[in-house]
Amino acid sequence: MASFLHSFFNLDTRPSVLTRVPSHISILVCAIASMVLVGGISALSQIDFPIIQFIRATPIQVLNQLGQIGNQLGHGSTLVIISLLVFLAGSLRKQHKLKQIGVQTLVAHGISGLLTQMIKHSIGRPRPRLAHQEHWQIGPSFQSGLDAFPSGHSSASFAVAAVMARHFPRYAWMLYGGAAFVAFSRIIKGSHFPSDACVGAFLGYVIGYFLARPIRNWRTSLIESLAMGLPFFVTGLGFFWIAVHKPDLDILYDIILGAGMLVVAVGYGIRLRTRLSVQNVPRLRQAKLATSSLLIALGVALCSGSFLITTLATLSGVAWWVVRSHQIHTTTESLRNKNSQRPDHVLLKEMLLGLGIMALVGLIHQLRGILPLVS
Repeated sequence: MASFLHSFFNLDTRPSVLTRVPSHISILVCAIASMVLVGGISALSQIDFPIIQFIRATPIQVLNQLGQIGNQLGHGSTLVIISLLVFLAGSLRKQHKLKQIGVQTLVAHGISGLLTQMIKHSIGRPRPRLAHQEHWQIGPSFQSGLDAFPSGHSSASFAVAAVMARHFPRYAWMLYGGAAFVAFSRIIKGSHFPSDACVGAFLGYVIGYFLARPIRNWRTSLIESLAMGLPFFVTGLGFFWIAVHKPDLDILYDIILGAGMLVVAVGYGIRLRTRLSVQNVPRLRQAKLATSSLLIALGVALCSGSFLITTLATLSGVAWWVVRSHQIHTTTESLRNKNSQRPDHVLLKEMLLGLGIMALVGLIHQLRGILPLVS
């Protein structure tokens, strides 16, 4: 599963020297990002209040405790301490990389916090505890409690995670998993709506990804961050959307589910064949892995049975694939050939990935309409 996440989210496994992204790709990615964000936020706004109502009506002690843990983990003081400890470790051990990570995470945290606060007070969305209806008046405000959108904990956590994932790609899935836990905890604690957390996570990822790259490549880094961040946003949206929506027609859903599983199987087959192949053309190999990752992700989206999620996943997938293809074909350094592992080890990892994908499809099936929303 970790190797798939590295492939799909491009978790810094490539050389950093790239040519500038062409203008037509930049325009396409920006247009897609705008459509996905507008469509996603609009969809989330329809389920924000019902989800909060459900959380209020069903207090669960374990969830409250998890919310407290996530709140502390993503608190500004905790993230600052982490950055300072990393910087201090680099100074004591005379390791420039650790010092760089400490500075970058601190700057990413600061910038994400500044931008988040500017957006918060420009929109003035009330926090869930002050919201007693689905529609409310929004506008610039500095009043306490009118600062829900977006989530500051979510943006800061993902900004720090994106920077650290740049330098420690092997642990990227743990870093992003921790940041996602913080974002989810803000919802179950009742401090934010799902849309607040999802947008905050996307904003933080873009900032962290951007700041962890050389400033001379800022245009390329910005486009990359948008394309690589969209899957995070759609994944978060999909989780909540599936949980509150159940397909009306079981027969139609079964057909869509079958189609989704077929697409997943094709993508997984391409990946398995590529990973076990002995061919030594790194760029072709990476291109095949990118295509397989895209097919697997789109197949999983189809398995949701949701036209909205499938559409947004397709759009974000197109943006990701275009940028990833550009990365693969324009790297000015030789791509690493990752086929040096023993075939039996590769096969074992890919079998575990297949089981993970099957478990994910099963989880999506079980999540359909699991939340009986309060009317």
